Amino acid sequence: MKEMTNSRNLLISRKILQSGIELKVGRKKFFLPYPPSMWKDFPDEYKYSLADSLTYFLTMHLALTDDCKVTYDFPCPITEPFFFKGMLYSLSDNFLAKNNRKSMGEILKLYYNKIYEIEFRGRPRYPRFKNINLNNRNRSIIPFSFGKDSLLTFGLSRELGIEPSLFFFQEPKSVFENRHKHKLAKQFKKEFDVEVKEYDVSVGALREEGTEHEWGWGMSLTQYTMLLIPYLFSMKARYLFWANEQSCNDVFFDKEGYLLSPVYEQTFQWLLTSNDIARLLGSNAIISSLIEPIHEIAVIKILHSRYPEIAKYQMSCFSEDLEKSARNKRWCGACTKCARVFILFKALGIDPEKVDFKENMLVSGKRHLFGIFAGSDIKKDSGWDQSDVAREEQLFAFYQAYKRDVRGPLLEEFKKKYLREIEKKEKLLRKKYFGVHSQNTLTNVLKEPLLKIYEEELLPLRK
Repeated sequence: MKEMTNSRNLLISRKILQSGIELKVGRKKFFLPYPPSMWKDFPDEYKYSLADSLTYFLTMHLALTDDCKVTYDFPCPITEPFFFKGMLYSLSDNFLAKNNRKSMGEILKLYYNKIYEIEFRGRPRYPRFKNINLNNRNRSIIPFSFGKDSLLTFGLSRELGIEPSLFFFQEPKSVFENRHKHKLAKQFKKEFDVEVKEYDVSVGALREEGTEHEWGWGMSLTQYTMLLIPYLFSMKARYLFWANEQSCNDVFFDKEGYLLSPVYEQTFQWLLTSNDIARLLGSNAIISSLIEPIHEIAVIKILHSRYPEIAKYQMSCFSEDLEKSARNKRWCGACTKCARVFILFKALGIDPEKVDFKENMLVSGKRHLFGIFAGSDIKKDSGWDQSDVAREEQLFAFYQAYKRDVRGPLLEEFKKKYLREIEKKEKLLRKKYFGVHSQNTLTNVLKEPLLKIYEEELLPLRK
């Protein structure tokens, strides 16, 4: 980043254009595009507030990575307090980053001090928002990744009679993932006549990768929410459905006593806060998660049993980690996410080859990809897979696979180490992971039909 400026002061500005927002970071420019007719209809008072907020949210991490002072050439965004809180609780991600060697206390101190030094220029604006959009059409916008969660959300939205529009956010540092999902999107369009709109997040080039903290990825989902607000406004869509399942709300304490949330952006607390952010920026859409009441293993079960024609498109893989593994394969077979999803497939009796997953993840050479076996040697490509909250569901999945007579070196290790422990609490685990839980983000209109679907699919598995 230092090459962007010849001084210790990094100036960041933004400009409203006829078809979107231009960001200028030092000498480099980035563009956030929108269809011109849609952007024209978006009120000016919201354009400036959205531009200020997006520019700040997409670049403020540079204050944490560069040896320079960051100055914004516009007033402090009205959403800044929300983002400060969101980033604060999302520091768990940075603490659990694969190359991080700092304690949570050190990371918190760095964030607290550096963000305080950010400067804003220009007179503050006090916009009087009016003509706020009525999001009254029975449509949903779904941030879509071809992962199990967003695929199930798509299926549920259609079954509930809510017309879904799908958006895939292309990150410039996710080359292989973008390539695989572009191909899937073409096939998906042919089969379902539903376009997966691809939004190029060009400014994502500023995100860190392979560094100690990997600054810039925190709060990326909130950035996507904000990028979608002009679409929500134009389409008058009633809903924005994020695909956050029940275990996203789980937390644990680290050795220093800090409460960590491995995926804070996906908690119901932050999803409710996102509704407030959207209202400040011009949308009355309801932001919620249809799959909030169920756990990951239940998500896969319902997706593959109820919507098999949709499930075959599933791709849940950190495909950027190993170039050779990810270049030509939908599933790299070399990341913790591949390992986690594979054992969930086996636990449910789903053939992985149905989703083009051809590698056996239960051999000794994959041991370091499973949190229940690996210690310091675990591949650190996911804060979630390293966390304590992921351990129990993984143990339950191994147990379910063992009961289905799935065998292999890692199943034998599971049998020796954990079988008795899990057998003693099988009923409790079955009730938990095939149960229907809290629905904090769902309206009463959505709850009744959703819970009926979940009980229909999961009740037999709790017996």
